[in-house]
Amino acid sequence: MEYQVLKPTDSAYPTRLRDKLGKETPILYYNGPLEFLSRWTLAVISSDSIGGLGMLAANQLLFTIREYDLNYIGGWHSVMETEIFRLGLFRKNTTVTLFSAKGLGKETFDLFLLDRFYPPLHEFPERDEYFRRANSGRLLILSITEPNVGRTLPKNVMARNWISCNLADAVFIPYAAKGTKTYRLTKQLLAAGIPCFTSEDAVNRELHILGVPGLTRKSVGPYLEGMGAERAEPQTPAAKQIALPEIIPLQEGSQGSNRPPTQLDLLPSRKQSSGS
Repeated sequence: MEYQVLKPTDSAYPTRLRDKLGKETPILYYNGPLEFLSRWTLAVISSDSIGGLGMLAANQLLFTIREYDLNYIGGWHSVMETEIFRLGLFRKNTTVTLFSAKGLGKETFDLFLLDRFYPPLHEFPERDEYFRRANSGRLLILSITEPNVGRTLPKNVMARNWISCNLADAVFIPYAAKGTKTYRLTKQLLAAGIPCFTSEDAVNRELHILGVPGLTRKSVGPYLEGMGAERAEPQTPAAKQIALPEIIPLQEGSQGSNRPPTQLDLLPSRKQSSGS
């Protein structure tokens, strides 16, 4: 895709990134409305091993988070991350920033989506809205990787996640299993003084031990407002609304009770997603 280059010395370069990282501030490559980064921004990182109870707890927070004017930013790879990515596409009060670990000279909006929603999951309800925003210049995509790199390398993923969180006002961590890359990144964020939060559910006990505050559907609103986020104007009944999946834990001893829901389990039907 076509892209523009933003150097740390450029006047349009994000001030918060320059202030936080100093001499380690990277060159940014981007396509789309850079002003998204001036909005109140929420980064999202989550381990892919999140189970049903963790998803349920995260969704309880999202019922409140979705009511705020904000910009979501992330790599959007794990199951929970892609659910929040979809939520951002459904709400008129939210924008979505994509952060690729590939170079933008090799990346495309099609490939970015295919890497995350592979068949048969690629026909998800928000797909049309994704391309509508992309084609109308309402999606921002970033990279710090050299433009001619077409592979997703682990070192670039870790660097991408770190920069993504530094561009945000706060970081939502739905789940981070101990010993995972997400858990290690969380420790790095806390050491850097970057605000992070998770759900209060016991599945996130290891995050609570680290010092990440556990919030509820009621307490997350005051937390966001304390960080400077503002509630959006009420949307009309005709506006599209996301139908967050209600994950009901199976009874003990029932068939499949130990199987966490897959991404396919969480996809609402097209009828649900249309608001009917």
